[in-house]
Amino acid sequence: MKRSRFFLLLLLCLLPVLCLAEYAPLPFDSSPGLPGIPDAFLPDYAGYEDETLSIRIETTRAYDTTIQLVYVKISDPSQMRTAMADRYGTTRNAYPEVLAERNNAVLAVNGDFFNMHNRGYLIRQGKTYRTRADTQLDILIIDDKGDFHILRDPTNEMVEAFDGKIINTFNFGPALIMDGEEILPPKRIDAGTFRKAQRMVACQLGPLSYLFVATEGPENKGSKGLTIEEMIHFLHELKVPLAYNLDGGSSSSVVLGGTKINGMSNKKKRPLCDILYFSTLIPESEWDDAKPVWKDQLPELGKKENSGESERAEIPLK
Repeated sequence: MKRSRFFLLLLLCLLPVLCLAEYAPLPFDSSPGLPGIPDAFLPDYAGYEDETLSIRIETTRAYDTTIQLVYVKISDPSQMRTAMADRYGTTRNAYPEVLAERNNAVLAVNGDFFNMHNRGYLIRQGKTYRTRADTQLDILIIDDKGDFHILRDPTNEMVEAFDGKIINTFNFGPALIMDGEEILPPKRIDAGTFRKAQRMVACQLGPLSYLFVATEGPENKGSKGLTIEEMIHFLHELKVPLAYNLDGGSSSSVVLGGTKINGMSNKKKRPLCDILYFSTLIPESEWDDAKPVWKDQLPELGKKENSGESERAEIPLK
């Protein structure tokens, strides 16, 4: 009798663990992700919530410019993926919404437009396409754990000496924040450093936790755009530990559920050659049983401590 009670108590303790759904990771290859759950998209393009993927989208203003903050939390590194508009070696491009839909992206942002030149050490979804590291193009490495690493003044030897498995690289830059410290690009690197422009930045906040920052530019009504230095200061105010500049201007794109949602005051859109995107792990056969578990648990960056007041309405930067 005592043994029966023991096993009953053990089963009751294990039930919460047994009831947690486990979903298989996606392969690190060029196959598309899984479609997002329609009911998991939040109203007014505010984000997305399911058991494996949490997205929250906010808008703020700084430097007389509207800025979109896209917070992302995933449960497995394979959910962060890249896709090309066409096979490597072609110059064919596609609008970001088309690329996102083609790959079942819940969320997609633009990449580095690698087909506009032949420089850089290019790896996508674990496959190496180009080995021409350029010291003027800082490299963002994304490894198989979903962690970001930035190589400044990179060489082929630096990439090949990386201690880990590289899944994706981006060759654009420059690095903006490393180890929480501001990184001002050297004058020899032409990143439009002093030009106010529309920008896209990829940041890592912690393990499997990310922030993408999309600013409007001078072509958007009511916005002036940010210089590289202003963007660096803005990110430092948010206490971002690591940040990397991606392609900007008309390439800057945030696509949620197949709809481009950034810079909407300007209807101009540019076809892209690549995207960085996020997928759910929940197959359609299990949509009815899926439940969100991360709602309201993403980092509250930019918030005042001991107060419900947010500083995001206008960050007073000079």
